Amino acid sequence: MKKIFAVLLVVMLFSPVSAEIKRFAIPLEGSPFIGPQTVPVTLVEFIDYQ
Repeated sequence: MKKIFAVLLVVMLFSPVSAEIKRFAIPLEGSPFIGPQTVPVTLVEFIDYQ
């Protein structure tokens, strides 16, 4: 587990790619949901260009 963490840390520190943060407002009126309406949600998209 420590090796995996160390590899991920090195990749993150020396990666030349910087992510651009994009925020979108998604209308949810009339959509079914479970839980509080004010809970923050984060969507992360991973893309492999190969």
